[in-house]
Amino acid sequence: MNETRTLRTRLLLWVSGPLLALWVISTLIDHEVAKGFVNLNYDRALLDTALDLGRNVRESGNQLYLDLPQPVIEMLISGEQGRFYYRANGPGGEYITGDPDLPDPPPEAQADRVTYYDAVYRNQPVRAVAVRVPVRPGSGKGAILIQVAERSTLRADFARQIMLRMMLPQAVLVVLASLAVWFGVGIGLRALTSMRREIENRSHVDLSPIGESGAPAEVQPLVRAMNDLLSRLSAALAAQQRFIADAAHQLRTPVAALKTQAELAIRLSRDSESSPALQQLHTAADHAARLVNQLLTMARAEPGSHRSVMRQPVALMSLAREVTGEWVPRALARSIDLGFDDDSTAAAIDADSFLIQEMLNNLIDNAIQYTPAGGHVTVRVRQQEQQAVLEVEDDGSGIPVAEHGKIFERFYRIPGGSPEGCGLGLAIVREIAQSHQATVAVQAGAAGCGARFTVTFPASS
Repeated sequence: MNETRTLRTRLLLWVSGPLLALWVISTLIDHEVAKGFVNLNYDRALLDTALDLGRNVRESGNQLYLDLPQPVIEMLISGEQGRFYYRANGPGGEYITGDPDLPDPPPEAQADRVTYYDAVYRNQPVRAVAVRVPVRPGSGKGAILIQVAERSTLRADFARQIMLRMMLPQAVLVVLASLAVWFGVGIGLRALTSMRREIENRSHVDLSPIGESGAPAEVQPLVRAMNDLLSRLSAALAAQQRFIADAAHQLRTPVAALKTQAELAIRLSRDSESSPALQQLHTAADHAARLVNQLLTMARAEPGSHRSVMRQPVALMSLAREVTGEWVPRALARSIDLGFDDDSTAAAIDADSFLIQEMLNNLIDNAIQYTPAGGHVTVRVRQQEQQAVLEVEDDGSGIPVAEHGKIFERFYRIPGGSPEGCGLGLAIVREIAQSHQATVAVQAGAAGCGARFTVTFPASS
């Protein structure tokens, strides 16, 4: 599975990767520079010591010796990091003074005046210099070979210290540069963050263009593409709604005429054999009329319709009481006790009163259909933490828990349910609730019997 990274993380990786590579390359270069610098200075110190020793070689009776007190010699061959090793040989190669087992210089030291070379002395790597100093300039007696050596580890340690002192500031610079990129990108992405919040806070019915004035130049093409998509989506939704509304309007008249003619035929019919067929025709016409009306309501409630954005203060308590009263005759005809629970709560919402009536009509109609004779249906409005809550509860057959997520789908009907339904009532309830940023939920009624539908509206602004 691919790991999802933020744009800030990707930019940081793209910037930090080259910075780390440059830091590694710089470290390698710094190591070579430090090594060369240390070797140069240490070689000069070796040469200076060798020249100081060579200038103090004297001749007495054809014998060569070092004309320096031992404390002075010790001072010359003692470096800051450790002791120098030295040896002096006469023109004929005879030993004069110093460390007699010091390794001989390479053959080229016989010709060159100054020669630097690496060797192993007392099981340790050493760096040495060999310099030839004339016994007496112009005397023709040849030159003395002076050798001075020191342990090579001293140079490596010093070079390592220099490299570390150079690496640490560079590492700090890499870290600071990465932090600067991190915070800089974050500041640069604030425009995208504000745009994201604007889109998140939008209602699902708001398909208006996104403002691109505050967006970076690189993001403006994306914003324009999204606005073009929103425009095409809005046009497609509007065309779909117009089609549904127009089709429903066109069907209302012939369906109503069919229903009227069926009623008239039933009244005028004197043939007992044709009466059941006419009654079925009337039932089908009534079902078709109900379906057409619900399709019209669905078109009005869907996102993008002119009613889906109409909002005004609505007294939910008064509206619910009025709608409930209109359903009392039908409830009485089915021997159902339809009541309204009035707790004198002045719940107000910003809504379209027509759509709220349609929603409540569908909830009450659904409750009456699934409640047997002698049952109870209760409509109530209450206030809950600054939110208005509308409830319709019945003690009918109830809804299986497995069906709770399906009953709000369009044209879905519970197996074995009422044959009067079209499968659109609860879908309309959900559409209207969503268009008002409300939530609708279903659960078992009191004592586990029946069903309770709860619609929770946001606090009125």
